[in-house]
Amino acid sequence: MWTDACGETRFEFWEGISLAGRVFKSVPLFNLCQEFGTAQVRDACLSLDLLPYAGDLAEIRNECQRQENSYV
Repeated sequence: MWTDACGETRFEFWEGISLAGRVFKSVPLFNLCQEFGTAQVRDACLSLDLLPYAGDLAEIRNECQRQENSYV
């Protein structure tokens, strides 16, 4: 991920998360995927029946953390 001279964020190799026929890409979502992994974030979205909009990322993060804690 990088920002070009016009200030647009470019995700060079990250394809985002595909849910409900749409692709979601944002810096906060990218950071969440870096922390937990794209598959786990996608799984949390499916379990909560949420799309990864900015307002729902805190709840998705909590679900990812809950899943992570259950592995230990």
